[in-house]
Amino acid sequence: MDSNETERYRYSCKVNIFLRSTIPVVGCEINPSVSAIWKGRFPVPFDSYSLNYMWYRAKICNDEAAMIDEGRKDWVLVSCSKNYVPKVDDLGQILKLDCVVVDLLTNMALSEPNETITEPVIAFPVAQPRSMVSTPSLCESSSLCSTSLNDFIFSILSYNILSDIHIYLKSHKCPLWALVWEYRCHNLLREIIKYDADIICLQEVQSDHFENFLKPELTEKGYMAIYKKRNNEIYTGTQCVADGCATFYRRHLFKEVEKFGVEFNEETSRVVEALEPDLRSEASKHFMKDNVALVVILETLENCHTKYAVQSRICVVNTHICSNQKLPDVQLFQVVTLVNQLEKMLQSEIPLLICGDFNSVPQSDPYNFVVTGKLERCASIDPYGVYQHLKLFHRFSLASAYASFGSAVARQERRLGKFNQETREPLFTFCSKQSSKTLDYIFYTVNSLEVEAALDLLDHEDVADGLPSPLWSSDHIALMSSFRIKKGGSVCQPLIRGHKGRYC
Repeated sequence: MDSNETERYRYSCKVNIFLRSTIPVVGCEINPSVSAIWKGRFPVPFDSYSLNYMWYRAKICNDEAAMIDEGRKDWVLVSCSKNYVPKVDDLGQILKLDCVVVDLLTNMALSEPNETITEPVIAFPVAQPRSMVSTPSLCESSSLCSTSLNDFIFSILSYNILSDIHIYLKSHKCPLWALVWEYRCHNLLREIIKYDADIICLQEVQSDHFENFLKPELTEKGYMAIYKKRNNEIYTGTQCVADGCATFYRRHLFKEVEKFGVEFNEETSRVVEALEPDLRSEASKHFMKDNVALVVILETLENCHTKYAVQSRICVVNTHICSNQKLPDVQLFQVVTLVNQLEKMLQSEIPLLICGDFNSVPQSDPYNFVVTGKLERCASIDPYGVYQHLKLFHRFSLASAYASFGSAVARQERRLGKFNQETREPLFTFCSKQSSKTLDYIFYTVNSLEVEAALDLLDHEDVADGLPSPLWSSDHIALMSSFRIKKGGSVCQPLIRGHKGRYC
């Protein structure tokens, strides 16, 4: 370009920078949203300009006015990348991002520098410990109290980690810096790794977060990863994503025998077709909710060649049931559908665990159906006559791990205060600033598994302002139990019949 063209194209665009939070946290990546807005005709080819980034830090002055006056700071360049991860050296200091559009051919600035200044960098909050608590009263009455070399004990974690695409639909007292994914991902990972579970079942796992963060991080920690996402995607402004269920298992303990996904909408279509013609359209709209479950058959590597071979296999189910509390009939439909499909899929009486966010409180119809094996008096309304097309009983002997644990620690007053004394379930597994309730469970087959321990619960003092919080990065709390596989029972045989689930 000649001098006239250079002058004409100088500052021909404007750079916009947006930070989801202006409070940086040590160890948490700052990922700014940056866009260039051109004035008039596009001056250069699309691939011939770039955005140049420069991150600086400056010590805080005693004079507050000086904090926003760059002329009174000694700025130090710390990075030339778009994203920046604050270090311990940045603690207590403010950061500045300069961004400018540059012509790659002439190195000419096509925009004025855009400067964005953060607040002082803060330290990552100190974790609040939660420990596993054994169940001695169960052991006192158990014939399997002593541990032998052939016993296999494993732990399983269930946790709704709160998808980023849902978090801003709710109101929170939580500070903004603790709501952004860049912080929550590290806090959640730190918490999950600390629990050291052998099997991890996560719900509301956003598809991009699974691929870009959780899968690689947990794979590095020795886990294998399986994922089933919903079909309906949401556009976030940069990409289309969906949330789903993710199951991880230790690769040195287990191998995968079979996996498949359950899409409740598929069963909805089959049931709706059996209704009266004039009800089908409305019933379809009512029951079509894009919820899923992930079913995995695992086999233990240590015991798979012993005489207890069939019981070295376990079936792990990870699900997230419809969250609309105004639709209890849909919640019941999905739970019944899931258990009915498991009956069709599983031939042998292998240990079964059903984990997840059921969005149903203790003693509700979905809960009672699971733990009693039948539903004789259904409290949920059935305006479309759907229940007559469902099998409202099942053959599994299922119990809630935490209800079993709550009964076992009934004499421990300190821990009993974290349980509902009537149901023996936790006082809450979900807590917002408006309400708290128990919605999450780990169900297990009592004839093949025995509860050994459970993760200690939180109480209302721990979550005084509701969830999420800087310490706890979801609106649900994690549940975790360890189990012993009971010996004896069925003989080894094929585990899966023909099923209608969708392979992952």
